Amino acid sequence: MAKKTFKAKFQRVEIKYLITKTKLKELLVDLKEYLEEDDFPTSTIGNIYYDTDDYLMIRESLEKPLYKEKLRLRTYHQINSDDSEVFIEIKKKFQKVVYKRRISASLLDSYKYLSSISNDIEESQIKQEIDYLKERYQNLLPKMYIYYDRYSMKDKLKEGVRITVDHNILYREYDLELNKGIYGNNLIDKDMVIMEIKVEQAFPIWLSEILAKLEPLMAKATRFLGTPFY
Repeated sequence: MAKKTFKAKFQRVEIKYLITKTKLKELLVDLKEYLEEDDFPTSTIGNIYYDTDDYLMIRESLEKPLYKEKLRLRTYHQINSDDSEVFIEIKKKFQKVVYKRRISASLLDSYKYLSSISNDIEESQIKQEIDYLKERYQNLLPKMYIYYDRYSMKDKLKEGVRITVDHNILYREYDLELNKGIYGNNLIDKDMVIMEIKVEQAFPIWLSEILAKLEPLMAKATRFLGTPFY
């Protein structure tokens, strides 16, 4: 079993923006006074999203309920073997606040657990939450692969602000295994990126002022991206 050296729980507000690489450079000029690179500034993120055969979970999400959730298998590096560490994550959203809960396991054990072939996962409160979600939706299947390269920043003032920039975003609805390789369809134009702002509490004044100036030039990234799983 993989050693637990990760943060298992997150609670924050998250907003995604679809912007051009040119606008991103302009934005980073304004933000450089307040931001610095994260502890691990670059990563390659692969995701397998799970849903029912008729996409019940994502259909419920698209109805914009007060509460919605997603289940995914995630890695922050390229997979080398069945023993590679991955994360099983529930991402919940209630009244615009995002709650992320995750556990780690090997790739093989994760596949078997999510497919209900075996239950060789360390017991924990978060695993019980995932068990409940599996029982609620039943027969969950891998439905979407999404990959992207990510650049991460955090605020210098330690106000709980993180900004991530995703590029080279690919997706596919076949070969739904993390060890199948990095390939698929482009989710957005190559001159665009997805910038996501994550805050633990309220937006600090400096961030609100910068966004107020630049937000008219950016589009919030929602379901128009081509897949609602991202």
